[in-house]
Amino acid sequence: MIYKVYPSLNDFENLSRLKVESSDFANNFDYRNIVVNKPWGYEYLWFQNEKVAIWFLRVTKGQATSLHCHAKKRTSLIVLDGEVQCTTIDDKYRMKTLEAVVLEPCVFHSSMATAEEGAFIMEIETPPMKGDLVRMHDAYGRQNSGYEKTNEYSTDFSQYEFFPFEEKDYKSWKFKGVEISLTDKKPEHTANTLMIVPITGTVKTKSKKIIDTGEAIPFQTNVFEKDEITNDKFQFLVFRKIS
Repeated sequence: MIYKVYPSLNDFENLSRLKVESSDFANNFDYRNIVVNKPWGYEYLWFQNEKVAIWFLRVTKGQATSLHCHAKKRTSLIVLDGEVQCTTIDDKYRMKTLEAVVLEPCVFHSSMATAEEGAFIMEIETPPMKGDLVRMHDAYGRQNSGYEKTNEYSTDFSQYEFFPFEEKDYKSWKFKGVEISLTDKKPEHTANTLMIVPITGTVKTKSKKIIDTGEAIPFQTNVFEKDEITNDKFQFLVFRKIS
């Protein structure tokens, strides 16, 4: 299951009452080869290009990210392992491995790990703007504050599950029961292919189908069946379930 969530009146009303600033430091900082410690776990930059920033999150059992939104960027949250409850102002979405929620800009959301082993989540942000963060509520006292400062950054990777997506991994990056690959060709459907995400721009087809940059969509047999992509160049992340 992949959920698509648009901002509601409640989102816009709450956003209008909060201080909205985008941190130039966070937007311009090079987060490669750094783990950012969080009170709920940790995260690190898994992959980035001009269009998307993809983060790998570890959330410990019963902990949750702040109730926050991104005023200018779309966010796809994909569960790589464990179980997650994504709570918005208006609803709750329970997700298991290789299920996802696509949050359009301004949707307030919080992600809680509900499984005994916690959860690993992939967060795809479009465009790459780490400073685009508005926290409304936070169990750890971080409401109304920006992104974590350098005192929370670590380069001792032995303490973490640290596996950034590098060129050598593009054909096959494996984690737990998930395999991710990068392709610049029209994805081919297999029984284990569950999801695709365009990461270099909006994808358009001859039949007027549009897939937005960074938008996770279920990959079924009819996604591109008898249809051609009209973009000159494109790249997809392809998510497969493995045993």
